[in-house]
Parts: sequence; C-alpha cells; structure tokens
Amino acid sequence: MTEEDEKYIVHAELPGMDPDHEIEITAEGDVLTVRAEHTESKQDKQHSEFRYGSFQRSVRLPVPIPEEGVEADYQDGILTIRVLLAEQAKETARSIRVKPPQ
Repeated sequence: MTEEDEKYIVHAELPGMDPDHEIEITAEGDVLTVRAEHTESKQDKQHSEFRYGSFQRSVRLPVPIPEEGVEADYQDGILTIRVLLAEQAKETARSIRVKPPQ
C-alpha cells in the first residue's frame, strides 16, 4: 500500500484471474479486503489437469473508506485499488467493482 496524490493505492499480483468472476473487493469501516479464487481444469483422452488457488488479504487504512471515490482495475495480472483520502466517511460494508482491461 502506498499513499500519493491524496489517494491510498493498493496493488496485488493476481495473474490469470477473471476480474468479473474471480475477484471480490469489499470495504467496511477502515478495512479493505481482497478475495480471489481461481479454478482451472484441462482434460483430454489421456490425462487431466486441475489447478486451484485462493487468496485473501485485508488492509486497514488509517481513516474510514469513503463510499464514493474508490476505484479498482485489473490489467496484466495486477489488481490496483485507489481510495481517495477522506476526513470522515460512514462505516458501511459494500463491494467494489473491478474494471476490466481497456
């Protein structure tokens, strides 16, 4: 986590994920949580392969996370979350949508 230009920026390396279906970001109070789960299987007549992985990390920010001003995008296997600095914010739980690559 870094702080720059009146924003907190959180980066997570999550290669091979589908941001629409495999990544979940939630904010509650001053805690930002990222969850990701990936399942992949390949089968042919001779063999089969399965890959599975899950990830969860929570980060506590020094101030409550505002309802507006939180953005997340995913590009080249890197999830980037930007949180605007706010003096005060309501403490409500919510999900943050990850923008697909452009």
